[in-house]
Amino acid sequence: MKAYARAERVELVHSGEDYFRRLQALIAAAQKTLHIQVYIWADDRTGREIAEAVLAAVRRGVQVWVVVDGFGSSALPRAFVQHLTQGGVRFRFFRHIVSFWRWQGGRTLHHKVVVADARQALVGGINLADKYRGTAQAPPWLDFAVYIEGHVCQHLHDLCDDIYRHQYWRRLGPQRNRWFPAQAKWLPPPPREGLVRFRLNDWLRRKSEVFYSYLHALRGAERSLTLVASYFLPGLTIQRQLTRAVKRGVEVRLLLTGPSDVPPMKWAERYVAYHLIRRGVRVFLWQKSVMHGKVILVDGLWASVGSFNLNPLSRFRSLEMNVDVADPAFVSTLSEYIEGLFEHSCVEITAQQLPELANFWTRIKARTAFYLAVLAMRVLFPPSRWER
Repeated sequence: MKAYARAERVELVHSGEDYFRRLQALIAAAQKTLHIQVYIWADDRTGREIAEAVLAAVRRGVQVWVVVDGFGSSALPRAFVQHLTQGGVRFRFFRHIVSFWRWQGGRTLHHKVVVADARQALVGGINLADKYRGTAQAPPWLDFAVYIEGHVCQHLHDLCDDIYRHQYWRRLGPQRNRWFPAQAKWLPPPPREGLVRFRLNDWLRRKSEVFYSYLHALRGAERSLTLVASYFLPGLTIQRQLTRAVKRGVEVRLLLTGPSDVPPMKWAERYVAYHLIRRGVRVFLWQKSVMHGKVILVDGLWASVGSFNLNPLSRFRSLEMNVDVADPAFVSTLSEYIEGLFEHSCVEITAQQLPELANFWTRIKARTAFYLAVLAMRVLFPPSRWER
């Protein structure tokens, strides 16, 4: 989706009860159609509650289509799926290009999209599992989503329909330049109230819209640039743009996770952070739980929220979706919330204070983790010529 369109409502949604309360309300309000596409749907309290809400929608006549990723949701029991399909839900696992036993390769459905009646939608990075909602023993993972209402949601409905029916190529038209698409205006002219656009990343379909939204925004930032980045392992292109932004006087801040669900990735992240700090980027660690968010904020004027991680897996393997938002009220709300995180829930680190790089041996460990991660991703996804 290249052009911005005007939504009737655009609202920030937080992980935890906020998201799942809105999700339950959206499912309950659906009258004709409902699409749910997520990476993880877990067989836990949260997953079962959503399943029952979906079955209730089917019983009142709503057509429901569900797609979950075959790897991310591989632990979903057969009985869980049968309960949904026998209740009338049209359910399938996302089809990968190559699979062997429990390993699937080629593509991953990583976006998180819910669309009701082609009029209401939730788009973000939040999966259907207890860890995103929180429990009595653990707070929810930090993440974000966007609630959108209006005719603009028809685009999401059609996209989800194509994915469910395997019609991935139907809307793919000719491009003037296959690898270097024309520069799009990442920040539309005023008035910007309600303006959003849905951005898709699906490299095998030659769709790199989210990546280019990030790239154009990094180049266009004039005063401030904030990245909330889980599983942060950017290529040289993004690292150079962050450095250039600092050199031209932009305040660049990066929010990474403290606790991590993938320890090797945490070490690799710290190695990248160490070098970015030395180039003038301010780095903060979220302390209260795992940080799973994917957000970019530029100059207090523009934001992008979704499922896209700054690493080769999102860039070259996964189906990802972000919402670019230029609505002033939304951007202001998001900016204030993230400022609160920096002030009350995060710790700023320096190159000297970085815990994982406190001494020679931990630096060696972080360096090793970084190069192993890069090697693994390059074997799976050779770097494109423009990122060498």
